[in-house]
Amino acid sequence: MRARFRSRLAIGIAAIVIVVVVTLIFVGYRFDGTGFNGYNKVTIAHTISGTNTGTVIKTEEYQPGKSLWDWLQLLFVPAVLTLGAVWITSRQNHDLQIAEQQHKAERALAEQQHEADRDIALDNQREEALQAYIDSMSELLLHENLRSSTEDSEVRKIARVRTLTVLPKLDSNRKRSVLNFLYESGLINKDNRIIDLSGANLRGADLGGADLRLADLSGTDLGGANLSRADLREAYLSGANLSQTNLIEADLNGANLSYAKLIFANLLEADLRGTFLLEADLGGADLGGAKLADALVTPKQLDQARSLKGATIPDGSIRP
Repeated sequence: MRARFRSRLAIGIAAIVIVVVVTLIFVGYRFDGTGFNGYNKVTIAHTISGTNTGTVIKTEEYQPGKSLWDWLQLLFVPAVLTLGAVWITSRQNHDLQIAEQQHKAERALAEQQHEADRDIALDNQREEALQAYIDSMSELLLHENLRSSTEDSEVRKIARVRTLTVLPKLDSNRKRSVLNFLYESGLINKDNRIIDLSGANLRGADLGGADLRLADLSGTDLGGANLSRADLREAYLSGANLSQTNLIEADLNGANLSYAKLIFANLLEADLRGTFLLEADLGGADLGGAKLADALVTPKQLDQARSLKGATIPDGSIRP
């Protein structure tokens, strides 16, 4: 932008100079004696000899001056030099613009590469953290008798701390891997819970379609997680944060959601038959088409929901 401005400024100044010079030349031709119109007015003194005093007679004559062509030739050289300088400046500015564009493109490419390298490094760190967690937990299971440990044993405390520590470091898919590992290892079954996940950071976890029947997820933070079509039958989710969670078509038949936060959760077409929802916060939740037959929930709670269109409410009727 600056280079373009400088180029236009140089061209403008050159044009003004040329116009001023040409104007002066043509104006000069309207007056005699200026030399612009081809004649110079000259006073010549003549002395008459043969007299005692030497009489001097002055006469005015016009002598040829520079013609218009002479002045135009004189103007031609600086005009050519000026235009040449402008052209060179324009070329330099053009080359500078190209160089700047190339520099910007190279810098953008370098930034993209740096970002890609950073993402790869971060992904590697997450994978290493996950593998280290699984290895350490496997050690506790195989050699420290985690499954048969008592409720107040050190090994359970270590397992809980390691789990709560690793989860914030992981992305949505790896959080799923941790939960699957705990579930398949029988460590979070509500009838025999080995690891207490209350306070666990499972925000944004991708648990779509996961099998978490009878899982104890009480007090966990599942805000913004994807639990669409997940099997959560008779799961224990008391006090869990499920705000803005995707629970579309999730099976929550017989689950315990008491004191859970379901603010703006999407429960469209979810199966909530026999679900315990007392004291749960349903503010702004979408319960459209949900099955709530025999669910333990108050009318006041249902009034908090954003939508109940097509939902089967506890008394068996369907909301229009």
